[in-house]
Amino acid sequence: MKKNLLLAIAIPFALTMVGCGNATPKENKNDNTEVQQPETEVVEVQEEVKEPVFPWDFPEGIKNEDLEEDQSALSIHTFYPKKLQESDNPANETYIFYNTTVKSVGETTSMVSDFGSEVEMPNALIIPLPGGQKAKKGDILLTWWQSGSGMERAIVTDASNPESPKVDYLDLSYKDDGTGFAQDHANEQIKPNTFTVLKDGEWQPGAQIVVTGDGSYEAGVLINCTDDKVLLKGFAGKIKVFKRSACKVVPLKQNLKAGDEVMAIFTSSYKTGYKIKKVDEKVGRVWVEGPYGDNIVNILEVYKE
Repeated sequence: MKKNLLLAIAIPFALTMVGCGNATPKENKNDNTEVQQPETEVVEVQEEVKEPVFPWDFPEGIKNEDLEEDQSALSIHTFYPKKLQESDNPANETYIFYNTTVKSVGETTSMVSDFGSEVEMPNALIIPLPGGQKAKKGDILLTWWQSGSGMERAIVTDASNPESPKVDYLDLSYKDDGTGFAQDHANEQIKPNTFTVLKDGEWQPGAQIVVTGDGSYEAGVLINCTDDKVLLKGFAGKIKVFKRSACKVVPLKQNLKAGDEVMAIFTSSYKTGYKIKKVDEKVGRVWVEGPYGDNIVNILEVYKE
C-alpha cells in the first residue's frame, strides 16, 4: 500500500519537472531596457609639425650690416616660404630675386614687403641696395629690371644724373638683329636708391663668380658669403653653396679685345675654346665663337683665366 502511494506522488512530480525543463521563457514585450555598451574614449592624434630647416649649408642668420629699414632690396620672398613648407627638396627649387622694401631688421631674420603684406626672410637671402649711391658712365650696377622684374646687372650708358643713371641690362638677351630684350629696354633710366655700384674684384652681392677649384668652372651670381663659404644663384635660378677657396670673382675689367682666347658661358658653366670676335664696351657685350657656336655674351660671361 505504501509502495503504491509513493509512486502516485512521484510520477506527477516528475512530469512537472520535465515540463519546466523544456519550457521556453516568453519574451517580455514591455521590457525596453537597452544593453549599455562601455564608452570608448576618442583620442585625437595630432600630426607633428616640423619646423622648416634652412635648406643650404650656409648660416641663414648671417649678420647683414647693410640692411636698413625702408631701403630697397632684392629677395626670393615671393616663393621661398611656400617652397620651404611644401617642397621635398627646397634646395633644388628655382628661385627669382625680386625687388622689395625692407620693413624691419632683425639679427637673424628681417621683414620685407610683398604686395602690402610682410614676409619674414633669413638675412642671408636678402640683398640690400644701400641708398645714396652715385654712378659713372661705364659702371656696372646691381639693380632690377625696372620696367619688368627680377635681379639684373646693368652697365651705365648715361650718368648725367648720377643718382638716376640710364643703363643697359646685361642679364637680358642681346641679339644681332636688334630684337633682344636688352635692346628693347636700352638706355632705361632707373630710380634713385635702387642700385649698388659693383667694384672690381670685390666679394659683394651681384659679383660674377666662377668656381675653379673643383674643375667645374660653374658660373653664378654672389648672394652672400662668409670667410669660408659662398652662396650663389646659379643656372635656372638654383641656389648653391661652394667653398670660398674654390671660387674666384670675375674681374669687371679684363681688357678684352678681338682675338683673345677666353672661356665663355654656355648654359651653366664657363667653357674653354672660345675666341673673341668683337667687343662693344658701351653696351657691355662680347661676340665670341667656339665649340658651342657663335654667341653674344655680356662682359661678365667671359673669363680670361
